[in-house]
Amino acid sequence: MSSPNILKFPVSPGRSSPRTPSNKRKLTPSAEQSSPQRALIVTTANRGPLASQEESFQNLFSARRQLFSHTHPPPRGEEDAKETWHVQHVLLPFNLRDWSIDIYKGEVRDLLYCIFPETLNVTEARCRSHLIFQVKALPEPPWPLTVGGVPFTITSDDRRGRALIFPKQMLGNFRISICRQGYNHNIEELSDKELRDLGASVHSWFKKNVPEIRMIELLVTPERTIYIVLEDHLDIISVKITLPGKIAGYTVGYLTNSELRRPLWADLPAKRQVNPQPIAGVVDNTMYDILRPGILISSKFLKEHGHPAVFSSTSGILVQNSSGNCFMTAASHGIGDDGNIQQGDHPGRSIGEAVLEISFTDISLVKLKNDITFVNETFETGNGDSPRFSRLATSEDKFVLEDCFLNSPYTGDMVASTIGKSVKLEAATHPTEDRLRYVIYNWSYGGQREGNEDRVCPPDGTCGSAIWDDNGVITGFYHYYIQEGPWNGFSISVSASELAEAGYTLVKK
Repeated sequence: MSSPNILKFPVSPGRSSPRTPSNKRKLTPSAEQSSPQRALIVTTANRGPLASQEESFQNLFSARRQLFSHTHPPPRGEEDAKETWHVQHVLLPFNLRDWSIDIYKGEVRDLLYCIFPETLNVTEARCRSHLIFQVKALPEPPWPLTVGGVPFTITSDDRRGRALIFPKQMLGNFRISICRQGYNHNIEELSDKELRDLGASVHSWFKKNVPEIRMIELLVTPERTIYIVLEDHLDIISVKITLPGKIAGYTVGYLTNSELRRPLWADLPAKRQVNPQPIAGVVDNTMYDILRPGILISSKFLKEHGHPAVFSSTSGILVQNSSGNCFMTAASHGIGDDGNIQQGDHPGRSIGEAVLEISFTDISLVKLKNDITFVNETFETGNGDSPRFSRLATSEDKFVLEDCFLNSPYTGDMVASTIGKSVKLEAATHPTEDRLRYVIYNWSYGGQREGNEDRVCPPDGTCGSAIWDDNGVITGFYHYYIQEGPWNGFSISVSASELAEAGYTLVKK
């Protein structure tokens, strides 16, 4: 049987009506300028004319509202097959997050094989956490973030590229299975509360059965696997026979903390002296009259011999406590000892002072000065929209594999795929605090860098940025990016449920 007539339509985000006053950035960061903003529709002629209504378009191609809220399919004459993979997303008339859709046969297979040139094979990782494209030679970047709503990797015949998003596991002892009761569900059904409880249960088992081994973090993946991070001095090969091979029915793998290759500062106390990271390209350091999420803020540190250094980060959101007192969130590790916060990356407009820190989360609360106005509406996206924030994520929210968004002065408008969740054990040092805290982190994947080295890597200054989902729920606050090693490409953010658990809510005005 001959292959169907396949059609490819590049789609640019439609623009909404301009706002008055405008909340468009005055400087567009280099990272946003160099990133694809279009999507590519890949469909077949036998599906008939493309829908002309916005709702039909979004439903048929699983288009995200945050990305294409005003997009309509182009007329038939606008088909353009030249380097069509140079887009942000490839949209198919199927949502491949639906496991009932078979990618190995029929129309779905035909569409997948026509996205990249010289495609030899398309398969899927465990539980379809991502697609794997095997090609004769890696195509010219940039590449999309998702295909049919699912992240992907791409590898070539000469072993360039990347096959797996999650590294191969160092397995434990399958004869040891723990936490078998109460966790018989998929990762999509895990809430932050349940993940904290699971972390506490696993920690208790370690403390009782292998007290000499310290667990640092537990990561749950959509592949129905668990990774446990252990302290660095350990020789995992020599002790793995004593470690659980299954937890809550999931296969478990082990690694040491240094194998993650997270930034050196990520495991240090929040208040410290830092070396500012040099940034190349355009960064939006505009002194805006009205503050909002995604503005460059800075604070001074005293380094050796008393020489000051300025560390820049990104403004978060405006929250309030039960008494109605309002605070701006910011990254704790980007705040100097005096707690003073300025706008911009140089001494200038003082906007407030950090007055409180949510322990172990890298979230500080900044009391803004009386003459400072802050609105909980970020900058315009590529389609001219400003995402509407609805609330903070809570500990009861179920984990969902979906796109997430941020907008920082270093990256501009940026999108990634939420693909994992972890609980990290933090030992309290103050006698009035609980002896052990279980802090939740969201793991997102910003796309493959192997063979696509120009893909945007969010710099340190992105820390503190609010991250939200397609429904405007604030899911977390950007913490760090892993740039090297088998875990490269992951961005880690502390869950917004930590802020909600501390008694804070989103300010709506």
